[in-house]
Amino acid sequence: MHSFQERIMNKKKSLTMTEHKIISQLQEHDKPFLLSMNELAILSEVSEPSVVRLYKKLGYNSYQELKVALAQELAEMKPPSPEAIDIVSDDKADAVFHKFGEQFYQAVSLTKEQMNIESIELAIEQIIKSKRLYFFGQGLSGTVAEDGAHKFMRLGGMTLSVKDPHYQAIYASHMNDHDVVIGISHSGETIDTINVCEMAKNNGAFVIVITSSQKATLAQVADCLIVTQAHETKRQADAMVSRLIQLAIMDTLYTRVASKSGSTGKNNINRSRLAVTRMKK
Repeated sequence: MHSFQERIMNKKKSLTMTEHKIISQLQEHDKPFLLSMNELAILSEVSEPSVVRLYKKLGYNSYQELKVALAQELAEMKPPSPEAIDIVSDDKADAVFHKFGEQFYQAVSLTKEQMNIESIELAIEQIIKSKRLYFFGQGLSGTVAEDGAHKFMRLGGMTLSVKDPHYQAIYASHMNDHDVVIGISHSGETIDTINVCEMAKNNGAFVIVITSSQKATLAQVADCLIVTQAHETKRQADAMVSRLIQLAIMDTLYTRVASKSGSTGKNNINRSRLAVTRMKK
């Protein structure tokens, strides 16, 4: 069953200005499921029949069904407060593990809200068409880059993860419009990553950036920007949740590319699995 937001996206092209006004009220109100149809109409400055037309267009049988769906979805999406998931010194292992899970769930929800699906789908098409795929990152982001390269090499083709900034610069200097670069930096201010992504773009490569802010310097280089959101606690200096959400993004890209690569991608993945299986007892 489609969520309220998914129904809106499916009907996006046919929605009227009046219907957009109603949707805005439902999305901005703290508790839209408590609004009567009359109250919603007044807040939206539309007529009640307009509300009826909207919920029918979205596939709901009644206004009550729409309100129940909203209540359920908001309950599922409501993230715990930062204080509730912050790890403290008295937490036992089970509490720490549970809070890690809550933090990751929150990060996934927040990141999903930031996604530009059209831009990401364009990036996926570019990856599929590319002759060479590079992953650039430093520190922990470099580890994520290595993980991404390890996944994508199963699909065949030339896939490289490079940590050394000198090597990155050399590769970037020889790139062209057949290349795709995935640059990863949580802060978006890592100088070496910014420099090599700029160089790659200037030479014609398509640049995908995974970072935590649209305003980051690295974000300005991106042809496709994927913004991750994560709440870090005072006791996580190693930015664990940020790293996990980067890995989740990488898995998402890989899975989407694999599914669009058809039989060729499937055969290459099977060949890769067989090659590794032969190395085991």
